[in-house]
Amino acid sequence: MNECSNQTTVIIDSENRFTVERFDAYEIHGVREFGRGKSRYCEQVPDNEAQFWSLYGHIPGQDLQCIGDFKTRQFAEEICSRSTGCPCPEKP
Repeated sequence: MNECSNQTTVIIDSENRFTVERFDAYEIHGVREFGRGKSRYCEQVPDNEAQFWSLYGHIPGQDLQCIGDFKTRQFAEEICSRSTGCPCPEKP
């Protein structure tokens, strides 16, 4: 495990509730919103199709947890680096 593993991050959900998670890895993905009204949903897409970028933390033994959504990949990378003190993940 490297020095960036097992970082603790506070997550604030859409109802302003706080949770604390310990992540062992981070990922940034381009995301696009599809549909309208109540049938809207988001999917990961290549960067050239993205409307925004999401920063995810991997919870050991579980799955990914979205930490935040950002207007640019550069901003998502900066937040990741500042939060962890380590370089952000490489582009896929």
